Parts: sequence; structure tokens; C-alpha cells
Amino acid sequence: MQVRVAYNAKHTASILRDSDRFYSSMAEKILARVRKERHGQAQLLDVGCGGGYLLREVVRHGSSVLKATHGLEISDMALREARRQSPQSRLVLGQGERLPYPQGHFDAVVCLGNLEHFMDPAAGARELARVCRRDGVAWILLPNSYYSGSLWRVILTGYGPNHHQVIDRFATINEWRDLLEANQLCVDSIEPYNRFKWWKRLLPRNLAYHFLYSASPSIGSHQENCALDLKVQGVQVDSTIQSGPLPADPPYGLHCLPPSDIP
Repeated sequence: MQVRVAYNAKHTASILRDSDRFYSSMAEKILARVRKERHGQAQLLDVGCGGGYLLREVVRHGSSVLKATHGLEISDMALREARRQSPQSRLVLGQGERLPYPQGHFDAVVCLGNLEHFMDPAAGARELARVCRRDGVAWILLPNSYYSGSLWRVILTGYGPNHHQVIDRFATINEWRDLLEANQLCVDSIEPYNRFKWWKRLLPRNLAYHFLYSASPSIGSHQENCALDLKVQGVQVDSTIQSGPLPADPPYGLHCLPPSDIP
């Protein structure tokens, strides 16, 4: 797959990531929204988990809250780093548009800076909604096409924003919200994210670098997805699974790395 090859090359040069401060603050934010009656039983999925830095932080902060953490990533190079960062997490190599998990399985579904790079962001949004519990929360971080720095780039060069990835998309705060809500997610809140640059607070919120959306599955979305429920069993690449072969033909042609292939 061309996209996987491109991301393997990028992650080989340097794992794509944000700051430790960002992942730690996100972990606290996510865990605070897990319903108390689900503590000890809750499950989290990070779609586009990269090097596993968020998974590491939610495990560190949420040992009493989460029963299990899962990560899905298109790059096997990134998954090798994720295994080092979060050996407790169950990792799968696959596509965000085709998640190999049952409907309504996760209390928290996270997709930070990834949906804009999907081949089909609308399908990806529907999958986030499908695997999220009705009382769960989906967290999506998306880039602004009118980021303050991008405006200066247009003025000086005539070019818009560019994150130098194989697929790049940018939109405004409400354009991203409309995409999510058109694809079975109900947006509860939107927060600006400016990589902790204090002076960015002086600018209008709509010129933030990224927007963090928290959302829940729309009413009726799970019923609409019943026919799409994958009912997949045993394809997670779990460090606790040491015996027995993985399914010979994973759904949708996903390639699942055996634990022995991830140092």
C-alpha cells in the first residue's frame, strides 16, 4: 500500500509525534470523561496510535480506570515503537476506515491528528462512531486551514498550509464539525489547541492551530451500523497472546503483526 510505504519512510526517519506534555494532558482529559460506573472495565482505542505515546500516558494515568488499551496504526515501523512505549497495549496494523472491532466496544475512541490523512475521512468518522459506546466519548484532533501562521504563509508565499504528509487536508472549525456530524458523530465540545504557546490565546479561537473535538455517537447511529458490525474475535495483537496462530485471513485484508514481529 502506497500510504503505508510513505508513512514507514517518515517514521523510519523520525517517529511523527507531539510533545510529552500534550499526551499527558490528553490522557488526563480522556480519563476524566470515563463514566465512574465503568472504572475498572473501560476500554480505550487510539486510532492512528503512531509510536504509542498517548497509550503510554493513559496506561500510566489510568491503571484504575482502564481494563485495556488498544492501538491501530497503518505503519508497522510506528507500531514497533508503540510496542516499546506501551507493551501492555493490544496493537493492530490496519486502516482507520475499516476498524476490526465490534460495534460499541470502547468507552474512549481517540484519533489525534490522523483523520485528515485518511483516504476517506467520512468513512473514518463513521467507524469512530461505530466502535464507540453510546455513553462513550470520541476525541478527534484536526488541523485548521485558517491557522494564524497559515495566513502569514499565504501572504508571503501564496501557498496554504502544508504538513508535508502523503495526504493532507485542512478545514475551518465549523467545516470539520459539519463533517463529523454528517457522519454519525454528535460534537459535544470544541477546544482550540495551540501547542501551549501562551501568546496564541490573544488571537481569536477560530485561528487556532488545531481543534480538539469531543463527540458521541449520534442517536440511531448504532442501529444504522448493525449490518456493518464486524464481530471480529481474536485479531488484536496482544502481548499476552503467546500461543496459537492469528487468523489466516484477517478481515478486510488487514495484516496483523504477531507479537514476535514487534520488538
